[in-house]
Amino acid sequence: MSETPRNVVLVSIDSLRADHCGFLGDDRGLTPTMDELAAEGVTFETAVSSGPQTFSSMPAAFTGHHRPAGNLDAYPGESHWERRLAAIDEHMGRYTPLPERLQRLGYSTAGFSPNPWTSTASGFDRGFDHFTDLAGETSDGWVRTLAGRVPLIDESSKPVELALNLLTGSSFFTPWESYYDQIRTVREGLPEPYFLWVFLLDTHYPFLPGRTHRTEQSLYGMLSSAVRSEKTMRGRAETLPDGVRDSMRRSYRDTVRSVDSFVDRLRRDLADDDPVLILHSDHGESFGEHGNYGHHHRQLYEENVHVPYLVHGGGRSATISDPASLATIPEVTLSMATDGIVDPTTVTESAAVSTSECGTNRAVRYRQFKYVEYDERQSLFALSRDPAEAADVANDYPERCAASRARLDRFESHRSEVRAVARATRTVAASHRL
Repeated sequence: MSETPRNVVLVSIDSLRADHCGFLGDDRGLTPTMDELAAEGVTFETAVSSGPQTFSSMPAAFTGHHRPAGNLDAYPGESHWERRLAAIDEHMGRYTPLPERLQRLGYSTAGFSPNPWTSTASGFDRGFDHFTDLAGETSDGWVRTLAGRVPLIDESSKPVELALNLLTGSSFFTPWESYYDQIRTVREGLPEPYFLWVFLLDTHYPFLPGRTHRTEQSLYGMLSSAVRSEKTMRGRAETLPDGVRDSMRRSYRDTVRSVDSFVDRLRRDLADDDPVLILHSDHGESFGEHGNYGHHHRQLYEENVHVPYLVHGGGRSATISDPASLATIPEVTLSMATDGIVDPTTVTESAAVSTSECGTNRAVRYRQFKYVEYDERQSLFALSRDPAEAADVANDYPERCAASRARLDRFESHRSEVRAVARATRTVAASHRL
């Protein structure tokens, strides 16, 4: 262990696709700051989300353990939203989340989250000395929320709601500029060594970049495409007119520019602290690929689960090609915090697993192949020559498919065993406290 523990900053970015990052091959110049950090640090170029939505990926990113698959009927709550929040909270309580582990090492901890799925209601405040739950904030009562978290919007009010939220920063549309000063203020009061976590929601639908970052998109185009795409992005329409989709993608690219600007500003403001910076996305986003839009919980294609993941500040530059799950974030963070280095061989495997929340859809991501199960159907894609996952080659590689199924069975068995051990450990610990 290093004599001087390092300050650590973790930046989680909602819905950022890997193929929109320059350090992962994009050539549009959307992420110059992240590209520079990647060039100086360690990049996991085959990083894989544990699932295609925040509530399946972030619990694993904070605990190192995938959430169990299955329905939510066993959890309390009158609505599906409440039961899902309860399920996440139960998972976060079953394992020791990253900030709590750092607290035990003497770190002061602070977190900022505008996302309902990573809020106080879902147990993400565990282990934080200071936790700013931006998801629970509303602006002057304009937006009604479920338990102060989940937006309930009347369809007829959508254009008004979008305009209001653009101005107020409520709900899923909170821009980073609206809470950046709070981040600076909290940081100034944090004793070192510190752990600072910031969740960015700017790249989440409906993609409302502020004026400073609207490079490709106009204000009218941004609002118009957000309103016209709403039914499709929420799964109530099958497709979008080409013009609306193209406009929406322009808005999305501008939000990518926005989060890169955040990273640049934070890096400059914290330069004197010399922190380790770990940056990742929780999942991707679909724009019509495979007939999908948004990030539905069942979709495990590359646009949904291939994510950026980099570590800066360890004095080492490397690009790692072997798959790395977001569930390795706690291990990577603790290694950087205590030793100042990360050994990529300890957090990569020959393959990484993603699953849907219901457990019916599963995927195994290798460096060159991707095995996917959708209900009773199995597919295999040769990504090196078919990055769009358009040609199913399962019949050509029956042995690889069989090995992938066996890997998934071992994954599920291990997940069940770990959960049982955690349950037993918690029961014993509770009995000792009595």
